[in-house]
Amino acid sequence: MKFGLYLKNKGAITAEQLVAALEQQHCRLPSVGQVAMEEGVLSARQVFKVLRFQSGIPHERFGEVAVGMGMITPAELQRLLMIQWERKPSLADVLVQLRILSQVRVDEELSAYRTAMERRNVVIKRYLPSGHHLDDASRQPVLSESELVSMMV
Repeated sequence: MKFGLYLKNKGAITAEQLVAALEQQHCRLPSVGQVAMEEGVLSARQVFKVLRFQSGIPHERFGEVAVGMGMITPAELQRLLMIQWERKPSLADVLVQLRILSQVRVDEELSAYRTAMERRNVVIKRYLPSGHHLDDASRQPVLSESELVSMMV
């Protein structure tokens, strides 16, 4: 369960407050094109070229279009998406900035949430589906590309 849903289910925030905070969080998410320019993967000219092409197919995401055009590799897109995700403001910070919760309350709720998720994680690990496996080299769970992208959205 994500932190926002935890807070809503607990009654610490309303559904409307959660939606407002998530919208604010999303608005402050840097675009993949912006991250690509900042990281030196694409020039401004290349970003605009992708955007022009993308305007004809609005259901496609910028990164997928850039890969399809051969401007970036799937590995570069994955790296850019990870950087984008890391730069996203935390929901806790947004809740404080919007004055939905105080910093003290957020800290208390985060602590309670982590404790609840640690208890829940014991059960989740025990019943991990067979499709998830461990990489022998790192002993870390290996995620498919679609699972990775769904975590970032």
